[in-house]
Amino acid sequence: MHVRILLLLCVCWARRVTAFPDGQVEESCQSMATNHTHFESQISSSPYKVSVNSTTFTPGQTITGEGRVLCSEYLLYTSVNWC
Repeated sequence: MHVRILLLLCVCWARRVTAFPDGQVEESCQSMATNHTHFESQISSSPYKVSVNSTTFTPGQTITGEGRVLCSEYLLYTSVNWC
């Protein structure tokens, strides 16, 4: 009985998520503008630092990188692979 109630609550609170399976919206790729509305641009320096091992690449080549993000009280270090 409790499982059914929990399942019903989860279904009621679930939100619809729309994603773009091929990446960003085509209009954003052409203009390099995000087209978000009702937001002001950030004028302070960026809290993010991203560095990669190459400035150019060819299709199929793997690029490795490292990013650092300061979130609240935690300093997160992430290592990513882009291809």
